[in-house]
Amino acid sequence: MSKRLVVLSALLLSLGLSACNENTDETVTDEEVNETAVLDTASADSAEVDIQEDESEPELDESVEIEESQQDKIEQLNQLLKQAEKQYQAEQFDAAAGTLSKLFQYDLSEYDELAEKAENLKANIQSIQAEKADSTLQESVFKEERQSAILSEEFLTATGQRIEDASDEDLADWISEKEAQAITDDSEREWTKEEAENYAFDQLMILEDLNYENYFFFVNMTAEDWVQLEAREAIERDGVSWSNLIGLYRYNVYSDELQKLDTVTGEYETVQNPS
Repeated sequence: MSKRLVVLSALLLSLGLSACNENTDETVTDEEVNETAVLDTASADSAEVDIQEDESEPELDESVEIEESQQDKIEQLNQLLKQAEKQYQAEQFDAAAGTLSKLFQYDLSEYDELAEKAENLKANIQSIQAEKADSTLQESVFKEERQSAILSEEFLTATGQRIEDASDEDLADWISEKEAQAITDDSEREWTKEEAENYAFDQLMILEDLNYENYFFFVNMTAEDWVQLEAREAIERDGVSWSNLIGLYRYNVYSDELQKLDTVTGEYETVQNPS
């Protein structure tokens, strides 16, 4: 064989191997591209899941909410007990008993120590109230009226006489005159007396969450803007009657402001500001 044929054979072999290598490189490159695309897609999906998980709202810890709610209740109960103790020390016995009445509306089964203190205070107050119960009150047809702080003050201002010392006839005459005067005054008001009193009463029931059936009330418009309101709880023990003061209020029918009297300081404090 001539050298030229050997060289040609070698050249052909070299060209064949080169072609094979090029085909192999192109195949691997396509696979690598496809594999890279799959990996990139998976990474993108994973990133999207992570973002969605990050954007989701955190779950609320119900145990924390319950704990905070219970703490608020304890503070509210303690505040009522302290207020009753303060009123008792100031010899505001009917007001102290009224505050305890509101306290006992709550379930105190989980607060033995607080409940025991409240029960002891209630027993002391009731003993004092029973001793102080006026015989005139027990026989009067105006039992509720005689216990009203609002009417007592108004009667004293109008007649110069204490309501405790007045006879039923005196009270009946005064109440009749008061009602007749209210009709006369209505002609000079934008609100009639009845309309203003009814409106103020309805707002008191809503804002203070008072149960109408548990108490008796006195409502009296004393000025152009203000209506006085009094909530009391009737009590009877061993045939003796008296009442506990739940609250003395005044309501402005124009500004919608509700105030409550602090019986210890004698000052009215705002319960609800105008909206």
